[in-house]
Amino acid sequence: MTDQRAVLLEAWNDLSATTDVLLASLEASDEDKAHEAVSVMLMQGLNYFGSNSVAMKQCFTVWDAIKLHIDRSDLTRALSQARRWRAQLDEIISIVGQEK
Repeated sequence: MTDQRAVLLEAWNDLSATTDVLLASLEASDEDKAHEAVSVMLMQGLNYFGSNSVAMKQCFTVWDAIKLHIDRSDLTRALSQARRWRAQLDEIISIVGQEK
């Protein structure tokens, strides 16, 4: 694996860990912790990908939708969206982690 792919994989894995916190918070109906977790994901994305990258623009759309559900105290929809994000993230990690 190239150094660039390893760095990219580390970024996605960090986002995965934050997603775990988000899911656990939503499952426990902890709105404050869920809001904090999605805010951390937004900051991680900006840090890893930059504000103008295609990856950040795509991820931001999903994270913002989750955040809006949390802001509206609709934790059921936030959890549903977060679970879909988890499935997408797992696929990204699988693809990035594949040796070429």
